[in-house]
Amino acid sequence: MRPIHAYLLVIATIVTTVTCMAQPPVTEAPDEVIDCTEITTSPQVTACVQQEATASNALLVDALANFERRTESDYTSVPSLGKELIEKVHKTQEAWTVFRDLNCRVAAFQVEEGKPAYITLVNDCIIRMNAERIEELSKLP
Repeated sequence: MRPIHAYLLVIATIVTTVTCMAQPPVTEAPDEVIDCTEITTSPQVTACVQQEATASNALLVDALANFERRTESDYTSVPSLGKELIEKVHKTQEAWTVFRDLNCRVAAFQVEEGKPAYITLVNDCIIRMNAERIEELSKLP
């Protein structure tokens, strides 16, 4: 194999791996709302953290929508600037989401992937990072 082909193969492998890893690690939310006021078992912890992560993701989506509404309102005199800012924040948000998901996998690295403890650690990290990002979005101009 030629050296350039080997490099292309390595790059393609890296891109594929990163793309797969960037998929949201949050597992599906339970079909029904779980009462998390009294947690007595490990499966309840996992389910409650999953439920909270799902709610956290919804709050993040809302924060981005609020930013967009605020920006559209603030830039009524120059809508093109508002649109440019919204586009830049969307690109930033996409990159941030990839970073968050990879970072949270690192936070759970010492636990076997797919195990309830791993899922709980990843989701707990997502909840924490989402809260920080929501705060950042609320402070954007």
